[in-house]
Formats: sequence, structure tokens, C-alpha cells
Amino acid sequence: VNATLSTEDRNFYQHWGVDLWGVARAAFTDVLRMRRTQGGSTITQQLARNLFLTHERTFARKLKEVALAIELERNYSKDQILELYFNQIYFGEGAYGVEAAAKTYFGKPLNELTLPECALLAGIPANPMGYSPRRFPKAAQLRRSKVLRNMLATNAITQVQFDNAM
Repeated sequence: VNATLSTEDRNFYQHWGVDLWGVARAAFTDVLRMRRTQGGSTITQQLARNLFLTHERTFARKLKEVALAIELERNYSKDQILELYFNQIYFGEGAYGVEAAAKTYFGKPLNELTLPECALLAGIPANPMGYSPRRFPKAAQLRRSKVLRNMLATNAITQVQFDNAM
């Protein structure tokens, strides 16, 4: 949970389904780099998109995603939203949900994963094909390192835990 929140949605417990600062940061970065480099979607928005919408990149779809995210936040607790997210998110290799991903990539249940294994899994949903540890182990390792750095930056882990995980 901490690995995902530190990487995908640091303000998850503070926003109402949409993180306006996150959207502004992503838009600013994209304009500076003159290409789409960051996403501004919250976990709730990602859940809304994955459950109810297509992945087409249109303004109309984004508006629907925002409206659905707000509705999800009105009807479900933050913990329920996280549970739904973790149970349906795609991790590649045919694995939907974090438990399936743990078994697919590590051959063991989620509660037996180490910190580096959790960090690796948390990084995959951003690009399940590109961060596949089976197909692109170096990219997966770099992504895992980024997740661990994010966890350190958000105080989800200590420096000692970070050093040991790296």
C-alpha cells in the first residue's frame, strides 16, 4: 500500500477523488517538456477509468473520469477504494490484482513479499508491458528503485530500509 501510494497518489487520503495540485503539476511538466511525461490521475480516477471507461485519451473521457471519481469518493471509504483498486489493477502477464501479481511474479502470496518485491509490483501498473520483470528486467529494476526512492521521500520507509532494499 505504501509503495503504491508514494508512487501513484501521495495525497490519496487528503483529496476528494481529484488532486488539483497533481493535475497542475503534471500539466506544467508536460508543457515544459513539450510531451506527456506525467499523469495527473489519482488512484480513484484510475479505478473509475478501469471499471467504467475506455483508455482513450480525450477531454470528454477525462471529464467522465473526474465525475465518476468524485462519485466513487462519495459512496465508498478510502480503504474500500484502495481494496477495489488493488483487486482489479492490471500487472501484466495476465495478472489482475495484486495477489495474482505476487503469485505470477514471485510464486508466493502477497503477505510473504519482501519490501523490494512490493516496490517492484507497485511500479508495474504504470506500464505493465514496459516494466515487466520477465521481459524487461532492467527497466523493472529501475522502476523499483524509483518506487523505493518515493517511499523514502514520503517517509514510508527509513534510510536503513531503503539501503537494504536497494
